[in-house]
Amino acid sequence: MLSRLETQVLYCSDNLPKLRQFPADCIDLIYLDPPFFSNRRYEVIWGDEAEVRSFEDRWAGGIEVYIDWMRKRILELRRVLTARGSIYLHCDPHASHYLKILMDQVFGQDWFRSEIVWKRTGAHGSTKGYAPVHDCILYYAGPGHTWNPQHHGYRDEYLASKYKYHDERGRYTLITLMPPGIRSGETGEPWRGIDPTAKGAHWQNPPSKLEELDRAGMIYWARNGKGLPRLKRYLDNNAGVPVQDLWTDIAAINSQARERLGYPTQKPESLLERIIAASSHEDDVVLDPFCGCGTTVSVAERLNRRWIGIDISPTAVNLMVRRLKKYNPRLQFLTEGLPVTENDLRRLRPFEFQNWVIQKFNGTHSTRNQGTWELMVTASC
Repeated sequence: MLSRLETQVLYCSDNLPKLRQFPADCIDLIYLDPPFFSNRRYEVIWGDEAEVRSFEDRWAGGIEVYIDWMRKRILELRRVLTARGSIYLHCDPHASHYLKILMDQVFGQDWFRSEIVWKRTGAHGSTKGYAPVHDCILYYAGPGHTWNPQHHGYRDEYLASKYKYHDERGRYTLITLMPPGIRSGETGEPWRGIDPTAKGAHWQNPPSKLEELDRAGMIYWARNGKGLPRLKRYLDNNAGVPVQDLWTDIAAINSQARERLGYPTQKPESLLERIIAASSHEDDVVLDPFCGCGTTVSVAERLNRRWIGIDISPTAVNLMVRRLKKYNPRLQFLTEGLPVTENDLRRLRPFEFQNWVIQKFNGTHSTRNQGTWELMVTASC
């Protein structure tokens, strides 16, 4: 067990033994994007065409083995998460329903907040059936959890129909000053010759406040002052639409995206920005135990959070190191567990050893499909 939790650190390790070393109740926000139960193998280009990296996403033994593997890690994540913390589990429909049951068992149904549906791609054809275009994000949080409401902009068609008025202050819409319901007191009194009680309504504000708003030019009078007054609500003063549990406004990483690293399951920074901004404050501790290419830690660093990243892949951790240094060459952070000795290298999986050699010697990956320790590398050193 660690006596003190280090932050701003990348661990190259299986996350289960590493999590078991963490003290209890030490993490404020967890985002995890574990390998999906999709039985796919990815062969991708990372960075440039001279560096081909490969990794596998395979689960032998079926869904029961996968869920058991996840259960061990979810139990540790529950232990390290503070009572008022939040956890977001990113998954796809292959296993989301199994993982929802697992999360309910570990955290309790009262911790469940939302099942977020992220539309990660546009329409595309499918040979048979409905084309899959979304991922699921299971969001759980304790009592009194951190919540900072997030908003996104209005659609163009909504702005055109609702915010169709302009003046020197900008674009605005009109809202009623007389909601339904009769009231006694000031809000039920007549103002400017208009009796709200006769209309079965009341003023939103007392007449004295209405006078202030009118003097400030915040009231719109229809029909040259003969119609009912309405309040101007300016677009610039509106935070936008509160974010719901259907996220269609965040696009996946495309081939032209500036942040693209070539990592096949790379998530967009805007996705993590929303999660981290909504469920943490500055200086809170953010953990990603399946850190991949480091989107979570990069965004957490930019948003002034403390962070910890864990990934079993040396290739992924080296990619994170480069990404963080590119963001800030002076950034101080720690790495632990990257292979250094011959014995360390012997313990690497074939693809990981292959990637280590290519990175170390500035080599070129063979065009042959490599599934063994056999390598064909041209080194320049």
